[in-house]
Amino acid sequence: MLSLAGISHKVDETGTAIGRRYARTDELGIPFAITVDHTTLTPGAEGPTVTLRERDTCAQIRIPISKLVDVINRLSSHSVSWNEIQAQFPSVEVKEN
Repeated sequence: MLSLAGISHKVDETGTAIGRRYARTDELGIPFAITVDHTTLTPGAEGPTVTLRERDTCAQIRIPISKLVDVINRLSSHSVSWNEIQAQFPSVEVKEN
């Protein structure tokens, strides 16, 4: 979906812990990270969801895959702010060990 929409992306399947993956992409300046996780495999009412993480705040939301391309396009073109998007979707709480 991202490729068809012309959105530059990279898939990281290294098996590295998610925190290290986030740190690596943060260093590169990548503004958003999309995570497919165990919750993705158990779709809710709106279908499968993914986690969308914003680099600067490290805040995460759970977003239906069907809305992902539109949200990424709007965020990238600055037609909507992260705060506006964050208010529309449930937050994901990060559990620290």
